[in-house]
Amino acid sequence: MNIRESSYGYWSSHRAFLWVAVGAVLGVGNAVRLPGLMAEYGGVLFLAVYLLGLLLVGLPLLLAEWMLGRWMRDDLVAGFGRLVETARAKRAWVVIGGLALLTAGLILSYYSVIAGWSLAYAFRAGSGLFGQLTADGASEIFLDLAQDPERSLSWHTLFILAACIVVSHGFREGVERASRGLVPFVLVLVLAMCWYAFSHGDANAALERVFAPHPEKLGWRGVMEALHHAFFTLGLGMGVMMGVGSYLPVDAPLRRVALTLILIDTVFSLLVGLSVLAIVLGAGLEPTSGITLMFQTLPRAISADLGGSLFAAGLYLMTFIVTMTSATTMLEPLSRYFMDRQRWTRVFAATCAALLIWFIGLGTLLSFSVLQDLRLLDRNFFEWVQWLTSSWFAPLGGLLICVFVVSIMPRDLARTLWGESRSWLYPVWFGTLRYPARLGLIAVLVYSTGLLDWLASLWEK
Repeated sequence: MNIRESSYGYWSSHRAFLWVAVGAVLGVGNAVRLPGLMAEYGGVLFLAVYLLGLLLVGLPLLLAEWMLGRWMRDDLVAGFGRLVETARAKRAWVVIGGLALLTAGLILSYYSVIAGWSLAYAFRAGSGLFGQLTADGASEIFLDLAQDPERSLSWHTLFILAACIVVSHGFREGVERASRGLVPFVLVLVLAMCWYAFSHGDANAALERVFAPHPEKLGWRGVMEALHHAFFTLGLGMGVMMGVGSYLPVDAPLRRVALTLILIDTVFSLLVGLSVLAIVLGAGLEPTSGITLMFQTLPRAISADLGGSLFAAGLYLMTFIVTMTSATTMLEPLSRYFMDRQRWTRVFAATCAALLIWFIGLGTLLSFSVLQDLRLLDRNFFEWVQWLTSSWFAPLGGLLICVFVVSIMPRDLARTLWGESRSWLYPVWFGTLRYPARLGLIAVLVYSTGLLDWLASLWEK
């Protein structure tokens, strides 16, 4: 049951792997969401619960996914097939690999559309289009882009093409090189944006809104939101971490890299979110969330001077870059699947995977234009894909991994996954994966069904 050698090679160094992992988890959507959740659910108290969720749910599952990928050294479906055979488990457990590929592909399909809009907005911001916009003016600029299928299609296609080119060059010459060059640039850009926002926005109001403790706001809903965000911010349950883990050498310091990754992701989220809040609050506007905040509220808050234009252009360019680094790590497992299963070359496999995701992304793209009135149970295509992946597929995939490692896999195989280094921590990892992680993911899934809301409504009557 020893960990076999990788037939494709390894990441060039442990630091290079860290850059790839950081590039996989960074995202402006997650970054803006964390301060917003803190402001809504108790400030620094929410942050404490979120960090606890990272340590008890996110960290053990992240290590499990890296170790599974390192052991399998295959595409996710074939790798789980070999793992199931070795564990003498039922063949049905192979569904974990298929679910992970499906989740990553669906998430990337709508990431691509939003990243395309971000690049378009970077050019608009750089040209000085934003500044002293009215609500109607900001809405008109966004709708002109989102409701124009031809224009949105161009940006969507450009993004997918760029991701395809990176993955086509290989996991080291493409994915690793892109992350090593782009992620440090993004971190420097964030510091510059933070300096501008705190100098020209309302930093005190942003810090007060985000960090002021409000115990009465936390409640059970705040705890559940913290658990969900702690899981989703690390890109778990979608095959990404297992995919990058397949190129890990046996001696990789997984625990140190994982803790560093969590630290960088948390600091990045706080800095970006606080920067956006400082600018929005400094303009006298009330922060919104999600797409509305990024593409309608923020353009109204940008000043008409050069500094404001550069800040906005930097923010949207950063959104494009971090989505690109995430996209390459999502596209890699699907490309690897086609390479191993169909015996295709990397270039052809990456092209076919990109075309498939590009086609699915058309559903999201058209959900804002010609298909916006086509709704099922009050959700359009984009809303269904987003809800299914974030609330169901990813948490379910994470839960299945927990159950498989803890309850199905033989203990000697689980210990092989851990390796010889720091063997005294193995019981801690296994016990955390067995109880807090599984219980936390079950709670997230129950919360996603709306059952907890229904029970809360009965209690309040």
